Parts: sequence; structure tokens; C-alpha cells
Amino acid sequence: MVRALSLMAACVLAAGCTTDAAADKAPASQRPVTSSAEQSSPEERPSPVASVHSEGSTRVLEYGDLVVRATPEASGVRTEIEVANTYERNATYSVQISIADGEGWTAHNRFWIQDVPAGETGRDEAMIGSADMGPAPQTPKIFVDEFTPVVDRK
Repeated sequence: MVRALSLMAACVLAAGCTTDAAADKAPASQRPVTSSAEQSSPEERPSPVASVHSEGSTRVLEYGDLVVRATPEASGVRTEIEVANTYERNATYSVQISIADGEGWTAHNRFWIQDVPAGETGRDEAMIGSADMGPAPQTPKIFVDEFTPVVDRK
């Protein structure tokens, strides 16, 4: 028991921990101040885990609130994205997607999905790559380079 108390005391001293009574005595100027704007901002969400599967020749990447479908065509890879707005306000999304074959063929596109109402899903599509780049990958690898939601303040 004495050893356990000694270890606890050593941890408190090493970590610089204080008791609740000591925290109450700290001058107000040293206490952190959180503005109301910071309190009302959306919570930071944990990083989603990617899941990939096939639907025929289409590769599908599910990444949190984002779903990306990549279908090889003669002139590139048709890429469709869907973003579910799970916030309580309208949101705009900046999404950059790269498509690759793992052997040197790589192309990317930035999508802007604007003013998605709360609880709704925004969609967009584009051809990524071109015939000038050589044959499009038949099993495209999908990468989310950026996924940034911008939530309305009002």
C-alpha cells in the first residue's frame, strides 16, 4: 500500500498535476477562456475508416459521409461522389479525389459541392483522366486527398 501511494505521489509530481483546491486558487487571468464562437463550432469528428468494394466494373469507396464511385471508360474514369450532410446546418464540401492504377497512371479532380441542406445528400460527377494518358485503369484505385466540410454559421 505504501508503494502504491509513493507511485501515485511520484506521478502527480512528475506530471505537474494539481488538486481541485489548487485549481480553484489560480488567478482568473491564468484560466483558459473559451469564446461563445468556439463553443458553437461543429465538433471535430474522428477520422473515418475507408471501405472499398466492387459493383460490377465500378469500384466504390465509402469514407465516412462520402461515397465515391469510379467506373472505367474509354476516355478516363467516370467518377461520381455523394456527400451526406450530417450537420445541423447547410454545408459546402471541398473534395479532391485521385484515381490511379498503381503502376504510374494517376489523375485527380477537385469537386465543390455547395449548399447541401442539413440531412440531405449532395452529388457531383466528372470524368477523371483522359484518353491522352493511355488506357484507363480497369480496377481503379480511389484516393481521398482532401475532404473538407465548411458548415454555415447562421
